[in-house]
Amino acid sequence: MVHTEIEDAATTTAEQITAPAQQAAESAAPAPENAEQTDENAKVSAENAEQTAESPVYFEDLPLSEDVLDALWDMRFEKCTPVQARCIPPLLEGKDLIGIAQTGTGKTAAYLLPMLSVLREQPHPQDAVNCLIMSPTRELAQQIDQALQGFAYYTRTNSVAVYGGNDGIRFEQERKAFAQGADIIVATPGRLISHLQLGNLDLSRTTHIILDEADRMLDMGFFDDIMTIIKQLPAHRQTILFSATMPPEIAKMAREVMHDPVEIKIAVSKPAEKIDQSIYICRDNDKTPILKHIFSEGKPERVIVFISSKQRVKELNVILKRRGFNCAAMHSDLEQHERDEVMLAFKQRKIDILIATDIVSRGIDIDDIQMVINYDAPRDPEDYVHRIGRTARAGRAGRAITLIGEKDRLSLNKIERLLETKIPRNPLPEGCKAPEPADEKSRGRGRNGSKSDRRDHKGAKSHGKNEHRKPHRGGGRDKQADKNAAPAASNGKSADTQRTARRNNRSRAPRKDNPQNEA
Repeated sequence: MVHTEIEDAATTTAEQITAPAQQAAESAAPAPENAEQTDENAKVSAENAEQTAESPVYFEDLPLSEDVLDALWDMRFEKCTPVQARCIPPLLEGKDLIGIAQTGTGKTAAYLLPMLSVLREQPHPQDAVNCLIMSPTRELAQQIDQALQGFAYYTRTNSVAVYGGNDGIRFEQERKAFAQGADIIVATPGRLISHLQLGNLDLSRTTHIILDEADRMLDMGFFDDIMTIIKQLPAHRQTILFSATMPPEIAKMAREVMHDPVEIKIAVSKPAEKIDQSIYICRDNDKTPILKHIFSEGKPERVIVFISSKQRVKELNVILKRRGFNCAAMHSDLEQHERDEVMLAFKQRKIDILIATDIVSRGIDIDDIQMVINYDAPRDPEDYVHRIGRTARAGRAGRAITLIGEKDRLSLNKIERLLETKIPRNPLPEGCKAPEPADEKSRGRGRNGSKSDRRDHKGAKSHGKNEHRKPHRGGGRDKQADKNAAPAASNGKSADTQRTARRNNRSRAPRKDNPQNEA
């Protein structure tokens, strides 16, 4: 059902929602042309943040479509997150926008709500793709599509999710959806390029494009694909970009494809206070024994183990299975139906331990993860926040343990600088030895120590760089029901009272498939 899918896919924010569903939304800031503009943007961001903190913004008070507001009301979404409050107004005005913010701030709703409102209220071609949403991974594309179904529940918006890893039947369904005219397409770059090369898709009349998690798409090598896709769009369009960081490549892209974008930046948030963080300083060869030691303390349940490479994911999965642990692997070599099966089994508690690459660090929404283990420390400290953010959700407590080997020391320093705190160290279990201090390794290697040490002294930088379903066709209805809604009273009552009155007076005939009627 639509409502259930949204609850699974959305990122819950306790301060915003009273129901267990919440879409992630981020906002970003474009590359300024000069230092003065940078200073001015910083001042505006600070002022906007203060205003948002002082006075909450309600969705009801924004010029969103009545159909979209009805869906929000059904889902018990009332107050905007800061990124939603600041992004929705300029997006409704048709402005380009760059948003720099973390996952979990409410980004999905920040761009979907105004986009759905524009398509509902303004004339647009019925036989064309009107909005294209680009996502780096299949999992995020599915999550966006599920959120879209909920927000578009009362609109006539047609949408289709396009991502790889499916059989030929799904590919043909996507082609037919394009031919019929899909208002919104949610796609991964590779899959969309395949359709473009086969002539299945025409983007010459697409007037809105959204690049979600643009930094990840560039990290995954999709820059050329993205530029190829953008060249298929008309010059007069609205371009929206969301990113967790602002590397030079993102700034370069913004200058090339955007026109005078609005800049919005949300500060990087810290991990939830209820996450019990700790680390083991160990040798690389001792990581697996330490992992077994952790699991021996009690039966592991609802555990995610993050590893940097898919090959090591496969190897550790085999090792733990031989030891009798109930685990499964998740990595990019799996077909889409295999990923869906693994995730479903994990959600249903048929699997205790999920061993995964960062493919699930931002694309999994399960509220009761008890423990996250970083078998390898992430290179990007913000990825550390994303990883451990899988636990201690919805007010629960959780644990996050990171194994710091010889190659992870630099990553640990970056993580602790971001967190502005020193992560507690755990004593090594019996049989595991502490690694040699960094300054000890150079002894016995000649006058200047090892080559790697000399490079460090020179300041050299590290060179590390659902089940198958048919495309969703949104349910439709006439606007006549809106005309029957009683106007809100304006007899001096408070804003909250008037808001409640408007909602109470909003009458809508229950739909047979309305999830609200299936309690």
